[in-house]
Amino acid sequence: MTPRTKTAAEAAQLLERHGVTAPPVPVRKLAELERVKVVGRPFEGNVSGMLVRKGDQAIIGVNRLHAETRQRFTIAHELGHYLLHPHKKKVVDEVRRDFRDDVASLGIERSEIDANAFAAELLMPQAFVTQVHADLIDEGEEPETDQFVSHLADRFEVSRDAMSYRLYNLGLSRQI
Repeated sequence: MTPRTKTAAEAAQLLERHGVTAPPVPVRKLAELERVKVVGRPFEGNVSGMLVRKGDQAIIGVNRLHAETRQRFTIAHELGHYLLHPHKKKVVDEVRRDFRDDVASLGIERSEIDANAFAAELLMPQAFVTQVHADLIDEGEEPETDQFVSHLADRFEVSRDAMSYRLYNLGLSRQI
């Protein structure tokens, strides 16, 4: 199984496990159902969020100063770390911390690539995006317009940029 397939499968299993069948995905609730506490705090600098683990406990800290769509992606990203990388040993005083910052979005480290892919798969599952995309076209909306992408982004409660990348990666758009 490729890393991409693993992230998609893990996101799909999480959605199925908790009965999520349509957008928007309740990412905060999913974290709580997985026994991961989500706490909003103002962070300085470019930190969007972090995952802190101590023993069996896990907390996702999310920068409450960021837009709600960014917070949702950050929570999904950190939940990806929690589910995909439980064995990784990054420990400070017996506490593991993973930070989501500008470096995380560069796609340099495998674990960050995986967590970003997981977040996209979780918040914008292919089946959901394909269905809503088709529904909008059936309603007469013109695909690949700013308004079309905005409607999809609003429906999934993600940023326009995140939706543009997802549409492109799913082959539903020729532009980012």
